[in-house]
Amino acid sequence: MLKNKPNTDESSKEDEIFKLLTHPIRRNIIKVLGERDLTFSQIQMELGSIDSPTLSYHLKSMKELLTQRDSKYTFSDIGRAALVLLTKTDHSFKISRYRRNFFYAYLITLFCWITAEIFTPLAFWFVSPKQVSNIIIQIIINGICTINLIVLGLLRGRYT
Repeated sequence: MLKNKPNTDESSKEDEIFKLLTHPIRRNIIKVLGERDLTFSQIQMELGSIDSPTLSYHLKSMKELLTQRDSKYTFSDIGRAALVLLTKTDHSFKISRYRRNFFYAYLITLFCWITAEIFTPLAFWFVSPKQVSNIIIQIIINGICTINLIVLGLLRGRYT
């Protein structure tokens, strides 16, 4: 059985590119450039608290991922692929957080509805006038809806 061995030149190139992506400043540079081509000053302003020598060092080390045209930095083909990889990774983490937190929201909603199903019949036993019991039922259901809206609103606001 023959095994496909990667060319050592290709393998070292891959190692170099993935090593570039290990540094958070370089990943942030890629994410900032993902929106549009930027000059050195614009990148520095977007990144915030980074000094010129540090930014210059990182941009020079990213020569496989970036090209410079008209004093603006843009992606090479490999750089665009790196942007896609980072974007998909970020989306994957967000989606897993969404799923986990919406699962908790679902459990809270389920608990609220079960509670309403238990306490609504009890309201009929403890309150004799039919009109008052209808008001209690409405209050319970409105409370459940309010809790649902608050929980889902907090989760949506947290992850969007």
